[in-house]
Amino acid sequence: MADPFARVAADAPSLGGRRFEANERENEKDEMNDTLKKYITAISAALFLVVAGSGLAMFFGIGEDLVKEMHEWLAVIFVVAIGLHIVRNWGGMKTYFRRGTIIAPVAVAAVVAAAFVVPAALSGRENPMPVLFQSLEKAKLDDLARVLELPADSIADILEQQGFVVLSTDLSVSEIAADSGRPPMAALMTIVEAKRE
Repeated sequence: MADPFARVAADAPSLGGRRFEANERENEKDEMNDTLKKYITAISAALFLVVAGSGLAMFFGIGEDLVKEMHEWLAVIFVVAIGLHIVRNWGGMKTYFRRGTIIAPVAVAAVVAAAFVVPAALSGRENPMPVLFQSLEKAKLDDLARVLELPADSIADILEQQGFVVLSTDLSVSEIAADSGRPPMAALMTIVEAKRE
């Protein structure tokens, strides 16, 4: 008759091995969570700064051709990092849902996004604002002065006070900006500020 304890003794190493493997997996998971916890907020913050900075640069027409592709790719990585940050801090996120404090920010973000997307979608055309700004940048200073009801010489003086080189009011805003080594949007914003005053 076979010894019943012999079978248990024979299985013992494999049971211990399974337990060891399970413990190893748990340790690896804990290490991953610790690493995630340690770095994900810093990574998210760093990506935010770069994406925000490049987004502002593009908005103001500063080196758009240099930063556009980087901005788009890092924005995708930023979304992944924020997703991991949310997963890592899901306990805290549940509190926002329970208290309802997340509803207002999400609603405001949705309304603002809709304000940009819906008109463009309904018209079947792109957002007209970039075309408008490009037209204003191509306008000669004399023409822009007539539209804004400001003397062209006054606009030229204001631009020069802000460090722009204005050789003639017969030049376009883009040409003045190029002569000054500055972005056209910066010149345009200077002119708009002058109109407000």
